[in-house]
Amino acid sequence: MFGASCSKVDRAYLDAAYEAGALLAGACVGMVFGGGNTGLMGAAARGVKSQGGEVIGVIPERLNQPGIAFADCDELIVTPDMHSRKAKMESLSFGFLALPGGFGTLEELLEVITLNQLGYLSTPVSILNTNGYYDALLTQLDTCIGQAFTDPACRGIYQAADTPAAAVAWLLRAIPVTLPNKIKDAIKDDKRIRENETKS
Repeated sequence: MFGASCSKVDRAYLDAAYEAGALLAGACVGMVFGGGNTGLMGAAARGVKSQGGEVIGVIPERLNQPGIAFADCDELIVTPDMHSRKAKMESLSFGFLALPGGFGTLEELLEVITLNQLGYLSTPVSILNTNGYYDALLTQLDTCIGQAFTDPACRGIYQAADTPAAAVAWLLRAIPVTLPNKIKDAIKDDKRIRENETKS
């Protein structure tokens, strides 16, 4: 899950984030997120926990401070920097849910779309378009495709929805398609680790 860390936004965004988290947990899906306590990140994490779900936070070392990091993570992974944070979140995730957010969220969202486009990932991207927040970005993405800067097939990587229920429902339908590749990759990674341990 990607989303804003700012809490000064309209309450509707925070409520939608909380609902999205609760819906994920209600479907027995855990959440990997940026580990933040505030904003939409914190709201979504609290939504997951309200339904007894699991949250894994991935936070850069410089942000791992009381009040900034979400204290109720089932696991909090601390990374050296932002780049390794994103890589870790990507490796742990079977799909992505992008909530409204600022520059960091926009970067994360566009990165996973690009990685899917280039074949480095095979994971669906669901965009929660609360209050039409992403309307302008979605128009720009359509412009990229319409003017031949991007292959039209890339339109299938992501899907936007106006409500948490619709965004989560689409993601849950799309995730099973990506699971086999993720499981195969995990088995390969485990095999490589075991082989290296045997050699050393």
